[in-house]
This record gives sequence, C-alpha cells and structure tokens, in this order.
Amino acid sequence: IAKAHEMLENENIALATSAFSLLESNQIDSKSFAYETFPKHIQFIICKDARAANHKFESETEVKIKKDAKNIALIESVLPQILSNLAVVYANNEKKDFYKAFLKNITPLSLLNTVNNELSKIQTEQNVLSISEFNAIIHNEIQNQPAPFIYERLGEKYRHFFIDEFQDTSEMQWQNLIPLIDNATSGEIDGEKGTLMIVGDPKQSIYRWRGGKAEQFIALSKNENPFNNPDKTLEHLKKNFRSYSEIINFNNAFFKFLSSEFENEDYKDLYENHSTQEINDKIGGFVNVSFIPKIEKSEDENEEALNKTDLYVAATLSTIKKAIAQGFIYKDIVILTRKRSQGIAIANYLTEQKIAIISSETLMIQNATEVKLIINILKYLNNIANQDAKAHFLEYLAKDFEKEIAMHDFMSKGMSFENEVDFEEWLVEFDLKLSFKNLRKKSLYEAVEIIITTFFNASNLKVINGYVQYFQDIVLERDIRNQAGIADFLNFWDKNASKYSIPSPEGNNAVRIMTIHKSKGLEFPVVILPFADEDYSRSPKNKLWLATEDEDFGLSKVLIDNSSAVKGFGENAKSIYNQKKQEELLDNVNIFYVALTRAEEQLYIISDYVKPNKEGVYPNNMASFFIKYLESLSEINFDENILSYDFGIQTKLSLSEKHIDSSKTIPFVTSVLNPKNIKIAQREALMWGTQRQDAIEYGNLIHEILSFVNNKNEVNLAIEKALENGLIKQSQKEAVTKTIIEIVNHK
Repeated sequence: IAKAHEMLENENIALATSAFSLLESNQIDSKSFAYETFPKHIQFIICKDARAANHKFESETEVKIKKDAKNIALIESVLPQILSNLAVVYANNEKKDFYKAFLKNITPLSLLNTVNNELSKIQTEQNVLSISEFNAIIHNEIQNQPAPFIYERLGEKYRHFFIDEFQDTSEMQWQNLIPLIDNATSGEIDGEKGTLMIVGDPKQSIYRWRGGKAEQFIALSKNENPFNNPDKTLEHLKKNFRSYSEIINFNNAFFKFLSSEFENEDYKDLYENHSTQEINDKIGGFVNVSFIPKIEKSEDENEEALNKTDLYVAATLSTIKKAIAQGFIYKDIVILTRKRSQGIAIANYLTEQKIAIISSETLMIQNATEVKLIINILKYLNNIANQDAKAHFLEYLAKDFEKEIAMHDFMSKGMSFENEVDFEEWLVEFDLKLSFKNLRKKSLYEAVEIIITTFFNASNLKVINGYVQYFQDIVLERDIRNQAGIADFLNFWDKNASKYSIPSPEGNNAVRIMTIHKSKGLEFPVVILPFADEDYSRSPKNKLWLATEDEDFGLSKVLIDNSSAVKGFGENAKSIYNQKKQEELLDNVNIFYVALTRAEEQLYIISDYVKPNKEGVYPNNMASFFIKYLESLSEINFDENILSYDFGIQTKLSLSEKHIDSSKTIPFVTSVLNPKNIKIAQREALMWGTQRQDAIEYGNLIHEILSFVNNKNEVNLAIEKALENGLIKQSQKEAVTKTIIEIVNHK
C-alpha cells in the first residue's frame, strides 16, 4: 500500500508537470489568471505543497481568467487538457488519502486481531464462550435455515410473542428471532394462529452504540414484513397520559420544528408526522427555556472568572429553589445530564449547598472530603516528604479548630515541623494522639481504622458514615485479597477511585441526579435539564468500515477514522459518511426527546446562548435548536438580552404529598480491634502427643483404606495398596487387616 501511495504521488507530479508545460509551451503568462491562483495550484502539486489541497478546479468556469489577459482564446483551448490531467490528480488524491487513512489504523487493527486470537485461544482451552459472540454464532447457524429444529420445538410451545422497547433490539437479535416468530405465526395449532406484538418508539432509540437501530423499527412501521404471515396491523398510541398539556404542546411544536434539520427522509418524516401527541385531562403545567449568562472576562487578573460549568450548576440550584418555593419537595425533582461528568459537577455543588441528593452514579467516594483526608494521610505515611499531602490533611483539621486558631496559622504551624516527633507532640495539643511511625507498621486496614478514630470526632462520624464505611470495605477487600500495603493501595486508588460510588436509598427526600439514558422509561413531576448545548458535530472519535474494490488492499473492507476527510474518498465513502452524520443527529435528537418527555408537570431547560456566524449559520449544537425554535415563534419576542422564556404558568397544580422518611442509619463502629484480645485455640495443637490424637490418626487411616474396598473380597487388595502407597508399614499390616475384616464382616 505504501508503494502504491508513492506511485500515485509520482503520477500526480508527472501529470501536473505536463499541465504546467502546456502553459509554458504556449507562452501563457501566469498573470493571465486572477491572483495567479490556477498556475500556483499546479506548481503546489508538483512541489508536494500542502497548499495544493486549498483549491480544486473541476470545470472551466472555476478557472478565473483576467478580462485583459492576452490570448484568452489560446488559454481556453488548452484548459480542457489541463483540467483532464487535474481530474486524474484529484482521483489519485482520493486514493492516496484513503490509503493514508487505512495505514493509520493498521497498527490498532493488528493489535485487535492479536488480542482476538489470544482470546479465542483462551476460550478454546477453557471450553468457554464469550456471551458477546453467542448471538453472532446463532445468527450464522440459522440464517440459511427457515425453521431450525430448536425453533420448531419452541414454536410449538410458545405461540404468542411480545417484544417491548423494540427500538433497543439489536439488528442481530432481531434476525435471530425472525425464524422463531415466523414458525409460530405461519401455522395453526387447534385452529389458533401464533401472534407477535411489538411495542416501541423509534424516537426513543438511544442505544445505537450497542446495536439498537431506529431504522429497523421505521422499516417495520412502513412496508417491511419479514414474515410469511401477511396480516400486519399498525397502531399509533397518540395520547400522552404522563404530562400536563403545556409540556405536551411544547414538545409537539419543538420536535416538529426540528424535523427540518434532517436530510434523511425517514428521519424527517418521523419527527414531522409522528412526534405529535394528544393531551389528556391534565391541563396546565409549565416549561421554561433559559440561557446561562455570557461569560465576562474578569478585569482583575487575580479574580478567577466563572466558567460555563459554574454557571450551569448555579442555574440548576436556582431552579431547584424555584420549584421548592412552589410547594414541590426534593424527591419530586430530577436533574438529567447527558454526561456523567456533568452529573458529578452538579452533585458536588449541591452537596456543598446542603441540598440532599440521590444518585447511584454521582455520589463518588473519591469526592468525599473525609475520604480525601484519609488518602492524604496515607500519602504522607507513604512519603514523609510529600508536603502537598500534609498541607491537605492539615487544611481539613484546621476547619475543626477555627475557633481556637485561624486556619492559616494552624496550617502554617503544622507545616513548619520538620521532625515528625515534634509534629506528633503538637497534634496532641488538639487531642489528636497517634504515632506515624507505629501507623506505618500496621496493616493497611488497621492503619485506616486508627486514622478514622483519631481524626474524625463523634459528631462527624454520623455524617460521614456512608462514605467512610464504604471506603473501609474497599480497603479491607484490598488488604485481604492482595495483602496490599499503603503504597500498593495508593497506586490502586489512583487508577480506580472514579469507579466507586456510594449507593443511596430511594426513599429519601432528595433531588435525584441521573443520566438521560438511565431515565428512559421513568417519569418525574419536575425535570431540570442543564448543559442543554450538546455539540452533535463533535462526536467521540470512532471508526468506520468502508468497502473497497482496490486490489492493493487484499481486503473486502478497511477500517478508517470517521472524519470529514471520508467525503474525499469517493462517492460511496461520501454517501456512507453523510448517512453516519444523519444517524448521529438522529441519536442526539432522540436523546433530547427522551429527556424532555420525562416531565409530568414542570420542565426546565438550561442552555447556552450562541450566535450565528457572518453567513447567519448557527453552530451545530442543541443550543442552536432552542434559539432557532424561539426565534420562529411569533408570540415570543426573542431577544439575546432576555435569558428566560416561559410557556404556561409557574404554579404547582398536583396535590402535595407529605414525605415520611423511612431510611435507617447504620451505626458506625468507633472502637478499634485490639489484637491482644484475640486468642486462637486449635484442638489439634492441644492434643499433640496424647493417646486421643493417636486414636484420631488411626481412625483417619482406616477410613482411607476402606475407601479402596467395595466388597469383602477386596480387603487383601486394599491392604496391599495401602502398603504400596506408604499409608502403613509392614509391621502394622496384621493389626490393620484384622480391624478392616471386623468392620467389613460387622452385622
């Protein structure tokens, strides 16, 4: 491939040289062309200058010739030949770029192949099969069989099938189910035909990354029918029984407006004609679309300006307070985020503001102040020269003694001690008694236990119960399983801290924070959607398989980066790339559809204000969608200086429920286990050298020899085997044989 790339490069130089020679041989001056762009473009190709990619001349109209140029007729006569050469150059460039994209991915592809081969080897050796491969194997086995034996048997047992959330069913799963369902619905048993009911919504297809495709459901809802049974009925569930009318009306209008963003006809039709829902008897409700204020640069260099995340979390807190003021309670409110990191930022801020929260994803152990204290003390124990760790745990302690000594003075005094013994004596003045030297001698778990009882006072222990106890569980597991020391654990923590979060009871009166994906299928009285400015044009780096007929590859498909460069790899590649971009847009709109339809009574959308460029084109993000929608509404006077827009009346209409807290607190164990209080007594040790021990050993010996005996005729054979295996000596043969015979003949 590298050789083919070089050959194309040389061919381009030859073609460009030939084209430029035509200009020179006909004495056509470079200044005959506007800004000399055309001849310079040819020279850039000859010199392999990257600037050659800045222009592309595919027709004579694109070549700008000055009106006062000499020999215009002559120029026009040689242009077809020059453009013909350039057309070959551009086609070669497409191939070159394709080759380059492939070569860029050859190493990771080779690595994946090596890993796959090793995995297959392990599976073969252990006689196991990865669950991820199971569907593919089933698919390959049954694709050419109309009714496999196992499906025939199942088809006779199960006649009626129901598939819920069909939009999340992967293509391969569906293909594997088709023969089974076809077998059941094609025939009759006792006059009864089999049936299939499929329920779903393509607008809620948000799991493309694991195989779920909205296109599969869209095709079924149109003319596609993979079954022999032609009786297909399509039912539209039009009424929304969840939300109040204002929320339904807003979503109907907003998503119908978004349909114009799609170029794919199926996607456009989905949102233009199939996103409208009928209201129920719950009239009213409230929707608010707001934008965070513009970030102003601070004039004072020492003053740190707020960033977007700070503005989003502050706006979220303000929205929570508005909902509470109307009579909602914390557990009525959910905050939905697209990314986990956004949820963590909000959780940390709300925790600082003493707002009760529940989130299985965002209550990170590593973010707990108390856990940070323990980690910093462990870092100090591991390396006494780690002044940063020492400063951090002194900062925590200083907060407890602010009444006695200013925080800065406390930290400054603590940092001044170079001798560890002097440092310990100073801590004793604050009733913190411990020896760092002795702590280093303890096991990891014991060291953490001593830190907790020393540095956390009784009142704090009740508050930090969940975080600290879960952290202790992690420490204990590492200590027992890996015999980990402090250094080992700190290394483990640096790599894995972000994986641990504390589970919270669902019955608490607390604001829930979850990702949009987790909220699917759920409903909440009040939904807050901050960070509603997703840039759908900046999808995470992913790969694309492209079919190739080029013999240089020797492969039917090649792996390349999914970037805008793909459009230059030929018409087929351009078509695939454009389809992928439409799929990404659909997936992003679907995610927002899921988020905005979770609300029952009130919906708050917090986005960012963006401006169009000089051509009037808005950036490719969700914030642009909200702005363009607001601009389209005649009843709203959209103004960039107005940051909040209301739909409906901000009043709580539902009946209030009194919250009864049913959660129970696990008491924290504050006493440290003293190893001196542990006594280990082993019965065998107490019987060493006694007649009882000899009797037990003799009994075990007889039991083992009896395991060789199936009937009384095998006694002598069992004795011989015991002699051969060294279980008994020749001198013991007579006594053991007598005992075995007595047992065998016992009645």
